[in-house]
Amino acid sequence: MHAEAWEGIKNGFESGRLAHAYVIVGSPRGNALHFAESVLKLLFCEGAEKPCNECKACRQVEAHKHVDNLWIEPQSKSRQILAEDVRGLIKRMSQTSFDGGWKAGVILSADCMNESSENALLKTLEEPPPKSILLLVTDSAQSLLPTIISRCQKIVLSEGRAGALDDVWRAPLMNILHEMPPTGGLDAARLASRLKGILDEVKEGISDAVIGELDQNDEALDESKLKVILEARINSRLKEVQADVFRVMLDWQRDVLMLASGVDQDKLLFSNDWKTLTEQAKLHTQGSALKAIQEIEGMSRRLDRNIPALQIFDEAFRKMVRR
Repeated sequence: MHAEAWEGIKNGFESGRLAHAYVIVGSPRGNALHFAESVLKLLFCEGAEKPCNECKACRQVEAHKHVDNLWIEPQSKSRQILAEDVRGLIKRMSQTSFDGGWKAGVILSADCMNESSENALLKTLEEPPPKSILLLVTDSAQSLLPTIISRCQKIVLSEGRAGALDDVWRAPLMNILHEMPPTGGLDAARLASRLKGILDEVKEGISDAVIGELDQNDEALDESKLKVILEARINSRLKEVQADVFRVMLDWQRDVLMLASGVDQDKLLFSNDWKTLTEQAKLHTQGSALKAIQEIEGMSRRLDRNIPALQIFDEAFRKMVRR
């Protein structure tokens, strides 16, 4: 993915067709950071072969000290990127460059922008200054506003934080989907409990990861403030995984609906599971298959309303019991 993405950037640079803004998905302290630095070196390099990694400009980019680059990242205590920081970046990018060339802004851990910060960024994304480029580096692109994502070119170097937990939930979730629809109330309760257990295990893994990422500034906070910060980070990542879980459930039920509607199996998303999907489709009408999709969508929405997850899942699965 890295090599393909880099080839696209080089071709865009050489043809004068670079996008004005990119979302780079990966580690803000690892591959995505290094990729962003390489993009900037390509723009500012003074050597014949770009980037040379040896000229003054390349060294300044790597040290984050180039005069026409501006880097911002979350404040150490709040772990947020504030609107005033974003406005400062926008103002600098709107000014004439010192060297008469490119102007670049980099937002590290861009998912830490609050709502005001993201809204402050939108106008610049809609009307970018000439010869400017903005790089949003994040391992949680799902946390960015869809209006921001839609105005940027997306480069995915790795799956990010939520993707690292795929092994925890994906296979157990597929086992649940293979047993759909529930045969009765007890079966619905059993499936609901298993889904709740999957998300509990994911949350535990996220908690361990978040605690392991604490830095000295975090650890210096008093216990009450640290607890609030930890809960916010854990819940943010858990929502990413929940979104992926319900997307897979909806995709599966979409395939059931397709087969119940007489669509050919070559249109399926889960084509390797077509036998299981076909057997499930026989238990449905078009209406009941569509109803199941609506129940899954309802599960996802209700989780944001402080209703116990097990209650939400149990009620939804009971409504999907085969008749």
